Amino acid sequence: MANRRFLFFDLDGTIADSGAGITASMNDAFAAAGLDALSSVEVRRIIGPPLQTTMPELLTARGVGLDRVDFFIDQYRQIYREHHLPRTPIFDGMSEVLHVLAQSWHLSVVTAKPQTQADIAVRIVGVDHHMITVVGPADDAPLPKARLLEKAMLNVEKSVGHRPDVDQCWMIGDRHHDIDAGREVGTRTAGVLWGFGDHDELHGAGAHVVVSRPEELLDVL
Repeated sequence: MANRRFLFFDLDGTIADSGAGITASMNDAFAAAGLDALSSVEVRRIIGPPLQTTMPELLTARGVGLDRVDFFIDQYRQIYREHHLPRTPIFDGMSEVLHVLAQSWHLSVVTAKPQTQADIAVRIVGVDHHMITVVGPADDAPLPKARLLEKAMLNVEKSVGHRPDVDQCWMIGDRHHDIDAGREVGTRTAGVLWGFGDHDELHGAGAHVVVSRPEELLDVL
């Protein structure tokens, strides 16, 4: 156990196939107010960064004042929490890959999803028993992904008894935010293509490797 290295996984778009539920919840919140549904470009945009960043953009595009940001975030979260979060699926192949990786790596989750939702999603997709820690921001206090990664590393240090050497850590995710965080903190980084980022985004952010299928992580790691 003491010789194991460390993997930090993004959640939405990397482990959890939550895009359909997130999109449906946002569209339901907008439809209730008579607003247009998300475009395909907007769908890609909202998976990754915190809602406090993306909601003002979505509302501005629909001619809605920014004084309504908190209202729509609350509406979205209520719909998502009640109707879609409890049915979050895992990406095909990820359960098996995480099971194998957990035999020789310490695994954790680092996500922009609010902590309360992240804890539920990790449990729903059935991988909570693999994770040393699951780190997300407080509901109304988004943090840069790099700060969340640093927090996860501190939690791991408390759990395993020593601070992870960044040279022995990987940050793995589907968006440039994940790669940016790993590079800022100093870990190695892997981009995955089964989520919402594309090769150009991940390669452009400086990912050390980009993989197309979950089982390719086994070859890399």
